[in-house]
Amino acid sequence: MFTGNFNVSYKDSKGVEVATGYATLGQTVDVHLSVKDRVAYESDKTNIDKQEVDFRTKVLQVADIMGLATIENEVVE
Repeated sequence: MFTGNFNVSYKDSKGVEVATGYATLGQTVDVHLSVKDRVAYESDKTNIDKQEVDFRTKVLQVADIMGLATIENEVVE
């Protein structure tokens, strides 16, 4: 069985790393976030949230290819 590990660094708008994350793919999909600088993270939350969405999307695309998850194109408002 294939497994995968992915790492990511979340940077604020000044390019400073404020959080790190990782994902593991095996029989399940696990995504984790660890905040290094809470003040910087909260002050640039919109930017960090966009990065996290991008990372989760990429991880889920790989999981979909592996047959671990299914991505449905659904608009949520």
